[in-house]
Amino acid sequence: MSYISLYRKYRPSTFDTIVGQDSVTKILKNQIKSDKISHAYIFSGSRGTGKTSAAKVFSRAINCLNPRDGEPCNECEVCKNILEGNTTDVIEMDAASNNSVENIRQIRQEVVYATIDVKYRVYIIDEAHMLTTSAFNALLKTLEEPPENVVFILATTEQHKIPVTILSRCLRFEFRRISDDAIIKRLNYVLEQENIKFEDEAISYIAKLADGGLRDALSILERCISEYSDILKKSDVERIVGAINTDLVNNIADSIINFDAIKAVEYVDNVIQSGKDLRQLVSEVTEEFLNRLLKNNDKKDDNKRIISIIDRLSKLDNDLRLSTNPEIVVKACFVELCNNVTSIISNNGNNNDNSELISYMQNLNNKIIELENKIKSGVVVKSNATKVPVKSKSDDANIDVSPEKITSQKSSFSKFAEFDGLKNAIAEKGKLKLYSALASSELYIADILSVIITNNSFAYNILKSDDNAQIISSVLSEKYGINNRLLFELNEKNEDTMSKLEQLLVENNIEYTNIDCKKD
Repeated sequence: MSYISLYRKYRPSTFDTIVGQDSVTKILKNQIKSDKISHAYIFSGSRGTGKTSAAKVFSRAINCLNPRDGEPCNECEVCKNILEGNTTDVIEMDAASNNSVENIRQIRQEVVYATIDVKYRVYIIDEAHMLTTSAFNALLKTLEEPPENVVFILATTEQHKIPVTILSRCLRFEFRRISDDAIIKRLNYVLEQENIKFEDEAISYIAKLADGGLRDALSILERCISEYSDILKKSDVERIVGAINTDLVNNIADSIINFDAIKAVEYVDNVIQSGKDLRQLVSEVTEEFLNRLLKNNDKKDDNKRIISIIDRLSKLDNDLRLSTNPEIVVKACFVELCNNVTSIISNNGNNNDNSELISYMQNLNNKIIELENKIKSGVVVKSNATKVPVKSKSDDANIDVSPEKITSQKSSFSKFAEFDGLKNAIAEKGKLKLYSALASSELYIADILSVIITNNSFAYNILKSDDNAQIISSVLSEKYGINNRLLFELNEKNEDTMSKLEQLLVENNIEYTNIDCKKD
């Protein structure tokens, strides 16, 4: 007899041998025992969880001549014919390659005929979500009013793609991902039957790689036992499947934690040179950080950074699916994680004081930015200091730099005479909305400050936007050589313009000599 793949050789023959789907198989067995068979079923779930196997067992159980507690006997003539594929009344159809309306019309023509040697004619449609819209429409009438001796079983990995009109006419069962423990137990059984020695770590690793699919686990196992020597080891599994070395994953995680971008990039190069998949690398690095997060329950500040790293890595996985240059994307992400300023601050000093340190640094940074803006605009920065000792070149005398000795630039405000020219220049740039906003405004110019006042809130919102403020500033600079700081003021209550300007100057700590608000 020719060689049979493990997943076929050890395919479940009864409901009790279907791994990890006890709730589903219990209901199906009860239906068979009570002879309450529905006309249509949907088996949905991820790959390798037993959907097709359950459908085959069900097709035998409802037709078995000697059923036992809802299970097929697999010994009677009917069961043997179905197992050997010698009956025309149990039809398996792959919807991925038979998805046209003609295929469904053929089924509609067949269902009207009586069965030959079984009680129920069963149609098992794999990957049912691949049927076209026309095919689903053709199937709809048959599902709505099926013959009494016909049962449809639709197996799918993407239930959301099946029309609601089909779903509402079927009895639905969700096949869950199989746990690692259940997969390990089944792999142990298979290896014992095949008389193969193994290490427990190797089987555990295969179960982890299978990601909830028993068929995937058996396929990986089959690859491994074809190359093992005396005993199946974890190192053999890693070599055969091309897994990324655990030490390398740990080294990458350590490099990110220690802000060592150079090392992180070097490790990525090692992965690329060994021909490993970068998405697999990102997945394993993410899992490593998740494990560290679970171990650091008492270190809240460290966990904040790890959570941000996991969040960034999850976005990286999505970026890799769309990227044409995954190497650059991965390296850039790792460098970004190694140079995160907030994370560096979080990593310094006593863990108990980290939150206060971060808050203090952020407030300090905001104050620095505020001071820089005031210096650029010519605003006087007041100080509470009285005398600051400064080393003189000639002697050691203290120089008096008290606030009363500091003088500010005094400004004289006047209405901008060329305002119409400014508006026309902006209109020539095609900025008609901005031109309209300026039409209801007034512009006042001083040596260090330019102020636009409007009594229209709609115009005010247009003017103060960053883009429009930049346009006004550029026209003032290019056309009139004015490079002042630009401010906007809303005078919605039509208050005295002079009072508004005075208030604005006081708020910005700008001294002035006089304000000319007279009409030109």
